[in-house]
Amino acid sequence: MKIRFAVVDDAAFLRELIKNIVSSAGGVCVGEAENGDEAVKLVQATLPDLVFLDMVMPQRNGIETAKILKELAPDIKIIGCSTIDNDALIEKAKEAGFDEYLTKPFTKDQILKTISKVLPQQGESTHGRT
Repeated sequence: MKIRFAVVDDAAFLRELIKNIVSSAGGVCVGEAENGDEAVKLVQATLPDLVFLDMVMPQRNGIETAKILKELAPDIKIIGCSTIDNDALIEKAKEAGFDEYLTKPFTKDQILKTISKVLPQQGESTHGRT
């Protein structure tokens, strides 16, 4: 899997967990952020293929952040990660630009299968070299 990804979550241990899982599968982490404002700056600077995005964060929530990220980079894929398992909220997230949604806690297999869904082209980078 040769994808460039970023992780946005206000919980450091979750950022680390996702980074380790995706990196061990061959992905390259281009950065991490703990809130929506940092996420926007990170995506502008690195243009990852994929962003793991928490729903509930300080300064800007996941839905607001996703809308901005899709405006900046329409081809970017966003996987939502949250403890909130509410159909109405998940639908709002997809309308805002989330491509898939994982409910915490999740497994390594769930993460890797979700990546394959949003990047079916074997995870090849669309934004330059890894």
